[in-house]
Amino acid sequence: MLFAASIVFTIGDGSIQILIAPHLQAQGVGPARIGPIVAAYSVGALCFRFVTGALYRTDRIRYLIPGGCLLQALSFLVLANSTSQAVLAGATTTNGIGFAIASTGGLAAVMELRPSSNAGVLMGWYTGCIGAGYAVSSFLGGLAGDHLGIPRAITLLAVLPLVAAIGLASAVWRLSGDASLAEAPSTGRPRVGIRGIRTLSPFVLLAFFCALHINLLSGVLHAFFPLYGLAIGLSLTQVGSLSGMSSAVSSAIRFSTPALFKRVSYQRLLPWMVVLGGLATAALTISRVFAALAIAWIGIGASRAILRVSSAALVMDSAGGSDRQRGTASGIYMSGLDIGKIIGPVLGGFSVDAFGYEPTFLAAGLGVPVVFFAYYAWLKVREPAPVA
Repeated sequence: MLFAASIVFTIGDGSIQILIAPHLQAQGVGPARIGPIVAAYSVGALCFRFVTGALYRTDRIRYLIPGGCLLQALSFLVLANSTSQAVLAGATTTNGIGFAIASTGGLAAVMELRPSSNAGVLMGWYTGCIGAGYAVSSFLGGLAGDHLGIPRAITLLAVLPLVAAIGLASAVWRLSGDASLAEAPSTGRPRVGIRGIRTLSPFVLLAFFCALHINLLSGVLHAFFPLYGLAIGLSLTQVGSLSGMSSAVSSAIRFSTPALFKRVSYQRLLPWMVVLGGLATAALTISRVFAALAIAWIGIGASRAILRVSSAALVMDSAGGSDRQRGTASGIYMSGLDIGKIIGPVLGGFSVDAFGYEPTFLAAGLGVPVVFFAYYAWLKVREPAPVA
């Protein structure tokens, strides 16, 4: 039930990501402002990753996860029915907060559901369901925007997080009531501090950098590729199809990773997938032919699939045994996704404004892996890899 509800949840979230930039552009907002407004989603999410991680306990997830879904549904309705840039930025921020609460709690809950399972296998199934949701969302968002109009499409999409809230509430209610998973209650108020972070394995930070790489590229592409596609003559349906192909490939690969990671350590694939994602993003600048763009997007999807599963498995293996450690590790890891989505749209907006779309995609694809490899090299020198 948790996996199925996660699919519905990500369908709603992904559909909005396809529509938000064209929605803002239709209201006369330029690229330099679209970037910060889109990034407001991830600012809100980032702030609440650590809050959710600190508040996370097994007996609290029945309220945290469905509550995040309901916040998303409310934000969709405001986005669809407002023309004020300040209100739109606030609704986008609320959307990110809701997503952070639900997804951070969801990942920590998955860790508890199968605490002794092979991490690569479990995260292959979990992230595969998430990828399936985003694959559907890319097609659904583009089609809904073309045929219903963007404001009406966003309004109707608010139904999806409501449905997800019901499904997630049902799943986590049983989990939170399972005495075998409950721990002794902690004393004192939950804190969001660096002491807990310092006790975590440095491999949690490696997973963080993987997440940063994934979503910095994603932040640039989701904010500005729809505008680029429209500028070179593609329809919203075609733009959604390209993103949908990428997500479909990503989802299919994620579902195949349980078999893969029974034979190959997921850690070996991390650096190679960072390279693939960067080169595929840069390849978007080579040709404007739909088939060529599709090949590049498929490469992006393949890279994202392996990185998302591998990095999530790395967090699961490195997080520690208590619910507080799981919550903190989940928050740090997921914050990498948010920081990437903040940096990507903001810097991408200024870059597009100054240099255009193609130089922006090229710079993102070739520049992003540098930080990952700097930390990766340091880590390889400082500490041996954990046993999978």
